[in-house]
Amino acid sequence: MEIRQNSLGQKIKRYRLVNDIRQEDMAEKIGVSRATLINYEKGHTAINVDVLNRLKNFYPDFESDEKDNKKPKIVVDNSIDFKVLLRVLLNKKLYILLVTIIFMFFGTGSSFLFKKYYEAEISLYPAKKDISQGFGQFQSLAANLGMNSADNDQSFNIPDVVKSRLIANKAVNQKWVTLNGSTTDLISLWGFNKTKSFSFFYENKLDSVKNIEKAIKKFNDHVNVSEDRISGLIKISTIFEDPILAANIANYIGSQVETYIQKENSAQSTKEKLFISERLSIVKNELEESELELKDFKERNRGYEDSPELFMLYSQFFREVEVKKEVYLTLQQQLELARIEEVKQSPILHILDQAVPPINKSLPNRFMFLIVSTALGFIFSSLQIIFRY
Repeated sequence: MEIRQNSLGQKIKRYRLVNDIRQEDMAEKIGVSRATLINYEKGHTAINVDVLNRLKNFYPDFESDEKDNKKPKIVVDNSIDFKVLLRVLLNKKLYILLVTIIFMFFGTGSSFLFKKYYEAEISLYPAKKDISQGFGQFQSLAANLGMNSADNDQSFNIPDVVKSRLIANKAVNQKWVTLNGSTTDLISLWGFNKTKSFSFFYENKLDSVKNIEKAIKKFNDHVNVSEDRISGLIKISTIFEDPILAANIANYIGSQVETYIQKENSAQSTKEKLFISERLSIVKNELEESELELKDFKERNRGYEDSPELFMLYSQFFREVEVKKEVYLTLQQQLELARIEEVKQSPILHILDQAVPPINKSLPNRFMFLIVSTALGFIFSSLQIIFRY
């Protein structure tokens, strides 16, 4: 007598896989060939009752009833049986592969729906400028005399200047040439110039201010700056849909940073010159007063050389005149240096590499889309199988 059940062969196969029984071993125990057992599992051959009885005798926990052919348990006693987990995943490898491929194609295909962005980069190297060169002698003398010198040690945080509102506001209102040859500003390019006023005759000023603020924020989102604290190398990168626009804006930011620092240094030099001029005038008056005091002392005390007390007073007046002469001469020298510094156009930033229009896009990164979508497909299909067991 033979029993033909389409699901019985599948149950035998599942029981064998769960219990890690080789086909050769099971076939030998139930008295059939390996090829016959394969046909049983595929449902190609009806299972003889004697074979089924031998199967139950050798494997008492096997039952042909549906409810007794339980699924393998991955989690047992709140712990994961990784051996069972691996067998289940290998048994469902075709399903996992199919789902992973579907995710991979959909993920990679979706990258074509995103806009292309191009990144341009300019490299800058700040010139080390010793503004206080030659000023140290005066500072030491001024400190000894109780004078306050101007703080001429001015440094700049280049990343803060790059991301400043000053540069962003100029950039969004600047006219730019695009890839198609047209000229436009960023506010119009991004559609922030549309009037939302209720009036058809004038533009609401509040809307205009809000549009500029939106454009500035978006502009800074498209600009990145990095600084190497060891070498001082500064890289400014811009990312836009238009490669020419990206390169032009990167170079524009570099020039604006250089202009800003030059103006600030020029203003600092002017401030130093004014400070020195004021001190020079004050010291000149003090020197003249000291010289008059010394002259008056000598006229009133003609025999001061013979009196120890008078000679000591004379020495004090004389030293005071000499010190103020030294300060006065030093200030004259520093005033000339400050005048030269004010008009000198020394380089502030060295441009190592100008930004050029990029050929290849930076975003979207289709290879990254491929990797991520493939990983998600594998994880999703694996979790789906695990939850079923």
